[in-house]
Formats: sequence, C-alpha cells, structure tokens
Amino acid sequence: MKPSASAAKHRNTPFVITESSDRFRRAVQSHLMQVTIKGRNGKHVLLPDDRDVVEFVNCSYLGLDVHPTVIEASKSVDETWGMNFCCARSRFSIEPQRELEEELSELYRGRVITFPSTTAAHISVMPLLASGVLVEEGASHRMCLIFDQFAHSSMQYLKPVVAAEATVETVRHNALDELEQQVLRARERGEVPVYIADGIYSMGGLCPVRELLDLAERLDFYLYIDDAHGMTIFGDRGEGVVLGEVDGDAPDRLILTYSLSKGYGAYGGGLLVAGEWRERLIRSYGQIYAFSAAQTFQAVHACRAVVGLHHDGTVKRLQGVLRERVTLYDELMGERLPFSPIRMIPIGGEEDALRAGEQLLDAGYYASVVFFPIVRRGAAQLRVCIAANHTPDDIRGLTAALQRVRTSSA
Repeated sequence: MKPSASAAKHRNTPFVITESSDRFRRAVQSHLMQVTIKGRNGKHVLLPDDRDVVEFVNCSYLGLDVHPTVIEASKSVDETWGMNFCCARSRFSIEPQRELEEELSELYRGRVITFPSTTAAHISVMPLLASGVLVEEGASHRMCLIFDQFAHSSMQYLKPVVAAEATVETVRHNALDELEQQVLRARERGEVPVYIADGIYSMGGLCPVRELLDLAERLDFYLYIDDAHGMTIFGDRGEGVVLGEVDGDAPDRLILTYSLSKGYGAYGGGLLVAGEWRERLIRSYGQIYAFSAAQTFQAVHACRAVVGLHHDGTVKRLQGVLRERVTLYDELMGERLPFSPIRMIPIGGEEDALRAGEQLLDAGYYASVVFFPIVRRGAAQLRVCIAANHTPDDIRGLTAALQRVRTSSA
C-alpha cells in the first residue's frame, strides 16, 4: 500500500533505513549507540566492556539529577498513594501533580500542564494547534504551521498528522526573512500562521528569540517553541531561553513546551499556555493527556524538589558554574560562540565521524556521534553536552582528545 501524497511529502522511512542502517549497526557494535552502562560515578560511566569513560551526553546540564535534595525527594512515596495511580488523567489526577503544576505555573508565569515527556506534550497539543481551536476562545481558524528546518524531530515527526488539517511549510534554519514571506502568504490565504522552532537546538545553536518575538508582534503570528534544552539553565528564575526575554506573564501568542528531564534534572515534560481556556481544551481533547497516566509519584516529588532549588538560589549558582565550564571549553577549542551547553564538532563524512567517535572513546571520553538521518547526509558531527558537574580536568581532557581526533581526521 502506497503512502498518501501528504505523508510521502513529509516522511520516507524506507529510504532513511536503507541509507543509514549500516552506520547504525557499526555505531551499536562500537558502543557509540544503544549502550547499556553497567555503572555510574558522577560523570564517569562503565561500558559493557568495562571501560571507564567520562560521558558528555547527559542533558542534566546543572547536575540536578544527582543532587541530594532531588534524590531524597524521589524516595518520599506515601504508602497510601502507592507508586503510581494507574488511571487516565481524563478520570483522575493526583493532588501532588496538581500542586507541581501550580508551582510551575507560578515559576513560568502561565498555565502549565505536565506530561510524562516533552514528546507526549507535542502529540497532545500539535494536532489541536493544527485544527485552529487554540487561537481564539470558542472559534476555529484555518492554520499554517511553519517549521524551522532544524525543529526537533519529535515535532517534525508529526507533520503528516498536522497536515491533515493545516497547511505545512518549512523554512531554512533561523531564516526570519523566509519566515516573514511565509507568514504574509499564509495571511493572504486567510490562514493563521504559527512558527514551530526550538529555543536551543539539540544539534547546537539558539533561536533568535528577541527578534522572533518582535517579528511575531509586528506581523501578528503565533509561536510554538520547544525550549526543552533551555529551561532551568537560562533566566534568573530558570525560565529558559524564550521566557527569559518576556516581561510579565507568558504572551497570548506563545505556546511553549519544556522538559523536566534535561536541565531541570528530574523526569517528565510539559507545556505552557496563556489563558485557562486553552488549558481546559488541552486537558479535555489532548490525546496523550486524556488517555494516559500522569508522571509517577517519584517523578512528581523530584520535580517539586527542583522547584525548591530554583527558589533557594541553588539553580542560579549552578548556572554560573555551567557557564564557567562552557567558557573553559570554548577557550581551549579556540571558539567564540553564544552560550549553550551543547557544542558541535563538524566532521563531514559519516564514516569519518564514526571513526572519530571510536577514537574519542578509546581516549576515555564518550560524545554522541550524529549522522543521517539526524542530520543531513555528509554533515556528520560529534555532539558534546557540557554540565556543571564536569570538572575542569574533564573539560581539559576532552578538548585535548578532540584536538587529536580532529588532526587525525583532517
């Protein structure tokens, strides 16, 4: 059975598998992907072959996943509640979850809904966004969803789904001139435009948030931003890359998704909207929300502990340590880039990148090898995630190994 024209336009899974399967097999065999670590001690992990390496893949950029307060909170499960309440949230939610959502709503200055993951949030809200019911209370509009070329794969994956109800377009990465053209064309067709992008891109780089907010205000379009990698590590209140540029409450034209599993250091994800009416719609008609369970009690307690670390100054202090580590990395690599805990090392060919990852692993350092279909063909890279709980010696050792790898692959 052939895929529909709409689906074929946005996805070609057989081609992707044919083009990449040999590299995936090699990456798995070399312990560069799908690795089950046997142990962990801080940033050191034990591989299946008993090699002890320093990992630069964990996205807990402030090290909150191993913070004593968070670990202790995750143990505080009341026997009367049990480990989980195994019920769809359209029927029952739990009081600790409601309290967490209210605490996050206050912290982020909007209406927050939590999910087991950021991807689950996308699956719940993006079809509603495409249907046009989240623009104006009690009305629906024809929508145009404009994806940044590098928007996260968890959003790109939904293109065939949202294309059933909305026009779907794609623009080059951070190309605000192309975005403006697409917005104007959508308005001419009588459609409401929405730009879909990341706050910090998982393959490195930042969204031009201030310019984007100003453009959205001037041209009157909506923003759907995944700030999974930005929350907690940016902003005086840990509010992330996007909300850090907003004075006061979350703007009406913004829907923001976030992670509680990356910089936040606990588990889960969610979204923020302006207006209780949007919150009610998503809780009633968001598929994952309505028909799946909430976070486990352990995750909820851990997340609430992280809220406390925002308020007691711990997050702010660790943000400073993280910036010191990233600055050290940049100085040693001879780079001058905007602050981000994600650093990419372009290699080029897929085989060259796999070989570079293997050499780095032999030197005692684990970084992600990124190749097609994660990035375009011939643009393979190494991806380094820097954290506050990396030591200066970890950074120095990694950069020295990277310099040797780059020299050998030149």
